[in-house]
Amino acid sequence: MANLKHWRFVIFLLLTGCVHMEWRGGMVPHIGLKESNPKQLQASIPNPQKWRAGNFEWPQFRGPDRDGHAPDQGAKFKWKDAPSVVWEDACGVSHSSIITSGSLLYTLEQIGDEETLTARNIENGKISWKYSEKTRWDDMMSGPGPRSTPTLHGDQLIILFSNGTLANLDHKTGEKRWKVSTLPDDHHFPEWGISCSPLVWNDQIIVSLGGDTGAAQAYDIKTGKLLWRGEPSERGTYLSPAILPLLGEKHLIVAVEGSILGLDPMNGKTKWKHPWKIFLNNAQIAQPLTLADDTFLLSAGYGKGAECLQIRKDGTGYNLSTIWKSKHLKTKFSNAILHDGSIYGYSENLLVCLDANSGDLNWRGKKYGYGRILLAEDKLVLLGNTGELTVVEAKPDSFEEIYSGKLLSNVRCWNGPALVNGYLFARNGEQIACFDWAK
Repeated sequence: MANLKHWRFVIFLLLTGCVHMEWRGGMVPHIGLKESNPKQLQASIPNPQKWRAGNFEWPQFRGPDRDGHAPDQGAKFKWKDAPSVVWEDACGVSHSSIITSGSLLYTLEQIGDEETLTARNIENGKISWKYSEKTRWDDMMSGPGPRSTPTLHGDQLIILFSNGTLANLDHKTGEKRWKVSTLPDDHHFPEWGISCSPLVWNDQIIVSLGGDTGAAQAYDIKTGKLLWRGEPSERGTYLSPAILPLLGEKHLIVAVEGSILGLDPMNGKTKWKHPWKIFLNNAQIAQPLTLADDTFLLSAGYGKGAECLQIRKDGTGYNLSTIWKSKHLKTKFSNAILHDGSIYGYSENLLVCLDANSGDLNWRGKKYGYGRILLAEDKLVLLGNTGELTVVEAKPDSFEEIYSGKLLSNVRCWNGPALVNGYLFARNGEQIACFDWAK
């Protein structure tokens, strides 16, 4: 009887709009408070301290090289201790990750009916400037807010909004250089919205929008002019474009429904195509991973697993063959990390380690939720989807957790953190903060 009363009360709250159902990666929903506009905390600083000078470049999705590896920090970490709060503030709901450069931090937020790029002072969190686009994406499974992470290239800040608007801003002032619409009027959006983070390569901005736009398209970074469009006949998915160095060449890896494609990044022409079907939805989200000059890894959730592919080239073109397959690694939202011959990643919500040469399972760790993973100083830095921070030794012989503690509130966190100069910058759907983790 008590359980029945509980569910009646939950249904009442859902019907009256006081709460909403929120999915965090699995198929069991979480009941959360209804979204509200962020109330700025004016960047509280509980422990004022001298700010360390150093390199603060985390310019794009997953870090400087787009691979989840943190650069040399210039500071040693106290890995076994909790990081101390430098500042914290409220923010709008979003799945956008954090990027940093110089004295500023950038991320996308949903504020009312506008997607807003906020540029904050990196030392205190105060907003320096904003740029907004009147648009809003919301769906039952992944919720409201922008999905894309902005990209910095020199003094140019590249933003992709959920309505397909692509903009180039001055990274210091927010002044608009240009903006273009990347979508036709009758575009059919992918089920969970435009999710890719722009890739800048050779003065091109490459995006993979999903839906009816095809595999990928490229724009001139100086003018916003469309340069090429690849495979317009096939529907794209959620994978951010990635350039892998294979066979001494650049291969632009993108996903369409049921296949992975290798494109020529100069013109968008297809070099090769590999079947890659995922149960129910063909939702490829996790990034491909270079393992060697001629091998790379694909992985997906929904029961798919991982596959190591070898690429060869002869007089007829490119040929791909499978080296190994594994059901031990099923990445869903997060991306795998390669380190010293081992692959580390979430299999659904379970941390695992695989041998990169054979695909054999080295170890299973704990379930950390559908979160994010970085590598720094031979340590795996995990940010779980309910705000837990965990540090695990990146070693193949055994699983060893050396720190675990609460970092953010319980609001869903699919946002990637940034780790620069001994500072950890993290956010979720309501909170953004800076932590000092250096000795």
